[in-house]
Amino acid sequence: MKSVFILGGTGLIGHAATSAFLATEDYHVTTFSLPPVPEVGVLDLRARHHFGNINEMSDAEIVKLLKGQDIFIFAGGVNSHFMPKKPAKEFFFQVNVEPVVHLAQLARQAGVSKFILCTSFYNYFHALWPELQLTGIHPYIYASVEQEMRLLNENGNGLTTIALRLPYVVGLVPNRVSAWVNYARRLHKAEFPLYVNHHNEATGGSCYMTAKQVGQALVGAADDAVISKSYTLGWSNISNESFLMHASKALGADIQIKPMTFRELQAKARKEAHENELAGKEAGLEPVAYTELLTRALYIDPIEALDVLDYHADNVEQEIHNVFASLDNKKR
Repeated sequence: MKSVFILGGTGLIGHAATSAFLATEDYHVTTFSLPPVPEVGVLDLRARHHFGNINEMSDAEIVKLLKGQDIFIFAGGVNSHFMPKKPAKEFFFQVNVEPVVHLAQLARQAGVSKFILCTSFYNYFHALWPELQLTGIHPYIYASVEQEMRLLNENGNGLTTIALRLPYVVGLVPNRVSAWVNYARRLHKAEFPLYVNHHNEATGGSCYMTAKQVGQALVGAADDAVISKSYTLGWSNISNESFLMHASKALGADIQIKPMTFRELQAKARKEAHENELAGKEAGLEPVAYTELLTRALYIDPIEALDVLDYHADNVEQEIHNVFASLDNKKR
């Protein structure tokens, strides 16, 4: 049997990956997560679980921890919604890029044969739409692209490096409030308007997949036959209007979704950017420029990833419902 080490084991992706690898009965699983330790009954006792901050450990301690591991999965880091103090570009580089490169180098020293990174599908759109200059404007996307590129540059000398570009991922972790809770709060406050064009037609959308599917894709990526490369994952392309309807229905509240013109949307974004400036903070996704992405179809055709990684069909719409149904007033 092979051994897999999952950094971020109690997060949505890490939890799903743990279940997926254990289901194969071909892997020993070790996870490493930030505290606190979850309640009894949450962790799968078939895996070994460690808690702490790996970035505070010495190189020797990390190499010792990784000895005997075959696969390293990086499912950690900070997502695009985190609002750091300025400058955000430096912050996201420090928390999302530097640890990946450093851990890949230490994994090689420890004899790990494959390092798999969970990164963002924004990397795909950066390459698809160079005219938007996404890495120059959005600190989070800059760091995400650097993270992927620098990891792939570490390929070789006994270590295979793979980057999985993930779209929006929906799912639940037992006894943990979903990361979508802030979205639900803003939806209740009517802070998620719907963009409409000059024909009064809603536009824009994004790609979604379930955490279960991501876990299956990670198992696929761990196979010896999968070479060093970036794979853009996805499953369901859903319009912004449809997603808002799914979410509001699941919340069980009478939520009014206000249509907005592009001009109105940008005015709202400018206000948000000004408030961030006054607070000395900077968004990972610059609010005004991000309105351009909100109006576009961020859709994925994952045919290559499906071919190679072999993840399976799942009911994304039902999982969206499950997530937002869990975010009722008591849990929020």
